[in-house]
Amino acid sequence: MNARLAFFFLLFSLPALAQHQLTGRVTDTTNQPMLYASVALLRSADSSIVKGAITGEDGRFVMDKLASGTYRTRISAVGYSDRYSSVITLTAETPTVDLGVLTVDASTKNLTEVTVKAQPSLVSQQADRLVLNVEGSVITRGNKAEDLLRYIPRVRYDGGTISVGNKSNVLLLVDGRQMGQGSLASFLQSFSAEDILRIEVITNPSARYDATVDGVINIITKKSREQGINGRSTLTYSQGQYSRSSANGSLTYRQGKWTMFGSLNATLPSTSYSTQDLNRTFPGATQQNRLLTLNTYRSLATNLSLDYTFDPQHVLSLRLNGNWRRDNKNTDTRTRSMVAPLADSTIRTENRGLEQAGVYDMNLSYKATFGPNKNKELTVFVTESMVDKDASQFIAYQRIGADEVANGPVTRLRILNPNQQRNLIGQLDYGTPVLGSKWRLNVGTKYVFIRNNNTLQQDNFVNGQYQFDPTFSQSGLYQEHIYAAYSNLSHSFGKGWSWQGGLRVERTEQHLTQSALARSYAGLFPSMGLNRNLPNGRSCGVTFSRKVSRPSLGSLVPYRNLIDPYTIIEGNPLIRPSFAHTFDAFYSLGSLNLFANYSYIRDQMTTVLRADPATLVYTQVMDNLRNGNDFYVGATYAKNVTKSWQTNTTLMGMGNYTSSPVNELNRYQSTGLWVMATSSNIISLPRDWKYELTAHYMSPARSGLFTQKGFGGVSMSVTKSLLAKQANLRIDVSDVFRTMTSRLESAYGQVNFTMRSYNDSQRVKVSFSYNFGKKTVKAARQGTLGNDDEKSRMR
Repeated sequence: MNARLAFFFLLFSLPALAQHQLTGRVTDTTNQPMLYASVALLRSADSSIVKGAITGEDGRFVMDKLASGTYRTRISAVGYSDRYSSVITLTAETPTVDLGVLTVDASTKNLTEVTVKAQPSLVSQQADRLVLNVEGSVITRGNKAEDLLRYIPRVRYDGGTISVGNKSNVLLLVDGRQMGQGSLASFLQSFSAEDILRIEVITNPSARYDATVDGVINIITKKSREQGINGRSTLTYSQGQYSRSSANGSLTYRQGKWTMFGSLNATLPSTSYSTQDLNRTFPGATQQNRLLTLNTYRSLATNLSLDYTFDPQHVLSLRLNGNWRRDNKNTDTRTRSMVAPLADSTIRTENRGLEQAGVYDMNLSYKATFGPNKNKELTVFVTESMVDKDASQFIAYQRIGADEVANGPVTRLRILNPNQQRNLIGQLDYGTPVLGSKWRLNVGTKYVFIRNNNTLQQDNFVNGQYQFDPTFSQSGLYQEHIYAAYSNLSHSFGKGWSWQGGLRVERTEQHLTQSALARSYAGLFPSMGLNRNLPNGRSCGVTFSRKVSRPSLGSLVPYRNLIDPYTIIEGNPLIRPSFAHTFDAFYSLGSLNLFANYSYIRDQMTTVLRADPATLVYTQVMDNLRNGNDFYVGATYAKNVTKSWQTNTTLMGMGNYTSSPVNELNRYQSTGLWVMATSSNIISLPRDWKYELTAHYMSPARSGLFTQKGFGGVSMSVTKSLLAKQANLRIDVSDVFRTMTSRLESAYGQVNFTMRSYNDSQRVKVSFSYNFGKKTVKAARQGTLGNDDEKSRMR
């Protein structure tokens, strides 16, 4: 009750509205919102500028504290003709005027010269998000989507996990459409960065997003608004310890009410290489493991979209995406166990794995804009996601003596792991102004059904044939239902102030048939935010939200997977979801942005190791810690220092504190503080050459049960425009000094291990891209599939 009283007290104690106010919404000729268009208020008498504004994500703008008088507005956007409104009169009788929808037309002028003259800052801070502006930037040349993530402040990507700050429950959107874990890896590794317009990062999402989401990364792709066909093609070759190559291209066709976009990305037969040294210590014994892994892979990814515009207020969209990948992974392991006082024998293990996976998305959505001022929106969509995976491993191990002579027979086993997953989602969102033009209400509801049919079968080779082993075999049918609804109210007031508050309700029901496991839980997830735009381009804001992290479907299945004779991975159907309270703040000074974040986490999920000194076996399982406290603070400096030098530099301080029982320990405490710094610098050289130098460093970091040793690296590249700027040649050298080596260690209870790994990061890459058709590109329309975090748990 106290929380409700506080909420309504805050709601109704806001300052009164300004005496004179002007609002409106800017769209293009297809009724898509114009993002970041410039709106100028001009005196009708002499056309002098009185005030200015920038349109938001929905194309809307608001001007406050206006004096009585007669005015006109001028709307400007790159690639569009200026649009002037009719004469506007503000009087005591008409203190608030809503101009409704203002449509701008595409300019017929060639924009090539404009792009060269005005290169925006690479990073900018908006009210609730960080924006990486990559349109026309050299960093897109010959790169993939995953390469752009390292340019975003606070974002880390290690090839498998994306984190914002120190949070890894990150939702990846592509044009507002959710990507799952299977689609995510393929998309990031194959989609060309040259087809990306910008990347937006929300560090503390509101109640409009799923309660599992700690951060949102939205990749906005390029789609031409010009009639006809245009496109791009790219060839890439890189060489490290082994070679990798790819070819990709995209086409956009627009004619009348139809808009079609398609991309095809093929990874030609390529090889990844990694080494790992893993040492374990037990009372009276040590164990040394040396692993060498070669993975030969190929993949094919398609992204297709079809939009039909009935009229400027009604759009029907179809999205089809497919990812196919085949991996042939070979891992050779030598495990040497030394038991005091004499050395024991060594085990040599060969693991030959084959995996083929297909991930498919289908989405049908409808968006309507209506109302007297076209400021009400309704979006409905249905999405189905499918994952079909077939994996097999053939493992053989044998003991050998110090003289490399076999000491015993070869033990062989086979592991089969077929997996089918289905994800069905329906969602409805509605937005409307309320209580005047400065208030806006967004409401929505969502239903999710997930079905995961997973089989893990181990067969031992005995007497010339494979025989079923029930100890390491498990099959399970997992089903999950999620019901959610939200309401979010936003308001602009005073001198540049804006406020939003929301509440999300979610209920989850889980069933695992083979284990007779059934459980359900529900929760309320509030969010609030307060922002202010200050003079001279400054701004500040604070946000709060409550979040939940659900375990991945794979971790809930009670399987036991034998990796080698001394390593087992187990599922844990009893793992609990974790809940967090997160506070986020920023202060922007234009080129310099300061930020801070704090989270308190209950039942924190993490990887836990269990050691058995009698057998020297390590078992890995996902489990809960009692609580965790995470924080980070930092600053980003992004600026065009000179006409030829652009820098993007971030310095962060991070830390956490954990206190919890772990394994046989009644209380385990861990405190960690560390720093991370990144700097990317682009130098423009004569004759269309550009040089880029990027450096990264992270100090030793202790997080939860693990400690990461410090590491850093330097990468550089040169880019050259060719063929009247229709083509680009780029040469990259990554990890110049071969210092990107990961070193991890952990010690608690009977667990004591160190690990050192290297993933062939020192490479030379050459790429060539060619663009054809019209170059003028407008902001893409954003669609959504609605499977925010469900697909990220489908693995």
